[in-house]
Amino acid sequence: MPRGGIKRVRTGCHTCKIRKIKCDEARPECKRCTSTGRKCDGFSPVFHWKTYKGSTTATVPSPSWGSCHTEEARALHFFQLGVAPWLSGPYPSSFWTHTILQIGTHEPAIRHSVVAISLLYEDFIGNGRLMPQLRHNMTALRHYNAAIHELKDLTDTHLILLACLLFICIELMQGSESKALGHLEAGLRIIRATPGLRPWVRDTLLPLYQRQSILLLKFGRRDEVDALARPLHVDRDFSTLEDARVMTDELYLQIFQLAADGAEYRHGRLRHQPVHAVLTAKQHELQRVTHRFRDTVVPLGTHSSQSDDHRLMYLGSLVTLDLCQIGLMTAFETSELRFDQLLPYYRHIVAHMEEIGASMIRRNGGSPDRPVFQLETGYLTNILAVILKCRHLPTRLQAYSLLRQYGSARQGLWETDKMCSICKRVIEIEHDIAWHGLETPMETGRWNEWPQKEARVCHIIQDYKPNLDAGESHSLYPLMLIMRGGQGQVYYLDGAITIA
Repeated sequence: MPRGGIKRVRTGCHTCKIRKIKCDEARPECKRCTSTGRKCDGFSPVFHWKTYKGSTTATVPSPSWGSCHTEEARALHFFQLGVAPWLSGPYPSSFWTHTILQIGTHEPAIRHSVVAISLLYEDFIGNGRLMPQLRHNMTALRHYNAAIHELKDLTDTHLILLACLLFICIELMQGSESKALGHLEAGLRIIRATPGLRPWVRDTLLPLYQRQSILLLKFGRRDEVDALARPLHVDRDFSTLEDARVMTDELYLQIFQLAADGAEYRHGRLRHQPVHAVLTAKQHELQRVTHRFRDTVVPLGTHSSQSDDHRLMYLGSLVTLDLCQIGLMTAFETSELRFDQLLPYYRHIVAHMEEIGASMIRRNGGSPDRPVFQLETGYLTNILAVILKCRHLPTRLQAYSLLRQYGSARQGLWETDKMCSICKRVIEIEHDIAWHGLETPMETGRWNEWPQKEARVCHIIQDYKPNLDAGESHSLYPLMLIMRGGQGQVYYLDGAITIA
């Protein structure tokens, strides 16, 4: 029985907490650790909460904005209630709705960044412009510049990592590919140069950076991504859905890297060569890990009283594992017919993604309005994996409908309308049908539930920015489709899509 009257200190460095001893709380490293030759893992940020008395009633506590101007306070309040829940996409939202705002109460660089994001998001809604430029929103630009100025005085690398993440968000909202990737690479360099990440960074920021790093892989910029890959513990048991979500994402990143290595074998110069033994060994090991993870994750979803966030984590892990299995089985596959054998996996993904979309809407207050921007791209990329590679027409049209229903206007670097136009073009080519501006395609000659082998698109190369005007209110995006002829020869089909 614990003794009464003892005041238990809950502050102190992470190392002393783990050792369950009293910390002297000297900064930046406590003497209790350094005097014994131990590494001090530092301190968690200290947050102070008060209630923000805004004009609307908040369902969650809001931090005190101190000396914030009314405009800033309003923007921060709007961020918490109207922006943050959507940024997380199918992932838990507490990091955006609470943690960032807590840190922003005493870190100006973070607060100014959050205000800029809130104002840009509001500009989306008010003006209906998908890519607002900062030069048209002087208040948002002022806060962004203030955040960059404050960042110069920051010495805490963990806070700099958080600021970089918010800068990535700001640039992606504008469709600024190069600047967003620059901030992402800067953050990854910091992660690589910081051997002892604090627990709150390791558990919260690192998974976010890992998911965003797929952007770099898509642009062939891999060096910094490799630094994030950590050894996967195949025998690790997941005690929580949070652990399951993080570990399945790490697994997916490694399989995505393997698929990137396999591109030359699928439709490049090595397509007639045997796959290197190192790559096949990695494929087999990742296959073993995938089976182990599935056996561990599935029992975690047996509780019927899961919250929406927990349900999203569970379903997201299952979808990720299905995509991992598909990625492993097709990493070096030269025939597009192989994807036809994976229809059960695609059907599972579509069923789970339908429930994920409904759970996101329910978690965020049941608003029927289409979200404007999501930093997390999980919903769009998962659905695209079905639409572009599952050639069973009813299944891919069901996936397309879900993207239209639950996809935000922009997810990361991708515009949903643009990706839908690409999907339509691929389906037209493969199934010999036409959309004619409708959301349901029309039959033109024959309705091919399964396309012919020669009609299948192997790979898509797209420009992320238009280079031609197709009228005052339209943009033309060049598109190149990699096809394979009847004798297996690879050829390219040039085209373009027009976006209103």
